[in-house]
Amino acid sequence: MGTAGAAPGSPTHGGLASLYEAALRYQANDICLEDLPMMAAEALAAGLDTPTLCELAGLPRNADVRDIRDAFEQALSESGIELPDPALARRHALRRLAAKLVREEIAPAVRVLH
Repeated sequence: MGTAGAAPGSPTHGGLASLYEAALRYQANDICLEDLPMMAAEALAAGLDTPTLCELAGLPRNADVRDIRDAFEQALSESGIELPDPALARRHALRRLAAKLVREEIAPAVRVLH
């Protein structure tokens, strides 16, 4: 994760961490693109500030998904975050799913054979 200059506990560290988490979910196709503007707003509130992150945060949920995608990828770049490898992103998605199972936030699917 490209978090140069953001020490743990610093105001921008939380914004970078949440933006990196969004990048992982984005690469794993585990996120609605319409949610990215709100995630950008949360990263801004956490202290991260780039021009395109501000632009992304101002986009409505019903904005063209291509505009959201382009702004998100540019905001990552401006923040020093490279898009994670898709395989890494899928592993993180599996960990999130396993954690939800452990916390009983979701139930395993049960297949009934006839």
